[in-house]
Amino acid sequence: MNPSKVIDKIRNNQPVFSMKSCYADPELVEFLGQTGVDCLWICLEHRQLSPNLTDAIIRSCRINGIDPFFRVKPSNHTDLLYLLENGVKGIMVPQVRGPEEVEEIVQAMRFPPIGQRGLDTIHADSDFGTVPLTDYMKFANENTFLAIQVETVEILDHLDRIASMDGVDMLFIGPGDLSANLGVPGQLDHQDVRDAMQRTVAACSAHGKTCAVPCSPDQVHDYYKMGIRFFNIASDFRYIRSGVNETKRQLEAFADSLPE
Repeated sequence: MNPSKVIDKIRNNQPVFSMKSCYADPELVEFLGQTGVDCLWICLEHRQLSPNLTDAIIRSCRINGIDPFFRVKPSNHTDLLYLLENGVKGIMVPQVRGPEEVEEIVQAMRFPPIGQRGLDTIHADSDFGTVPLTDYMKFANENTFLAIQVETVEILDHLDRIASMDGVDMLFIGPGDLSANLGVPGQLDHQDVRDAMQRTVAACSAHGKTCAVPCSPDQVHDYYKMGIRFFNIASDFRYIRSGVNETKRQLEAFADSLPE
């Protein structure tokens, strides 16, 4: 069975680095994995992927020895078993509003005694049935991480309760949706957004959980000093957008240099 790189770093209080694959192409996922990041974030909230494509993406992550980290749809956790049994190491749940929803997710995601996850031992997560049952259940609980996104106004009153839950490993700040829901869309430096981020960091610190945020590489140092330890630092979209913008700039500069 493959241990989680993210969990290992969390336990040793080391920074964790992630990238997001917006286009969810298996070859591109394998390519991105060569950067040396610890996990690849794949989004099922805003994308609908076929089971075959999902399987191929998970295998592309496993080839590079990095954790597949999947964001599922809000309030729809029926696909958790399928993802976990095929080797996904991390689950991110968006648009969470209260602890009751988180409790349901933990029950669905964790084996007893923490939760009530359904048991099947014929897939990649259990090395296809070659591992003793109790060893598999213990290993899966210890090498699967759950991230709860902080992006609604309602969740802010429950941060301490959620961070205290057994089975929750991470509070993942979603600055875009959080700023929009606070009435200041896109204003990530607004005091209300900063206060919400500080409250999230404080809740994680109080209960020994990890705080996460998407950011650019040049923001990592400041966020690290703030107490954040998980950083999604890039995406295939960001790389492509940057390259397109640079090519556009060069073409426009060439056009401007031509004699009239």
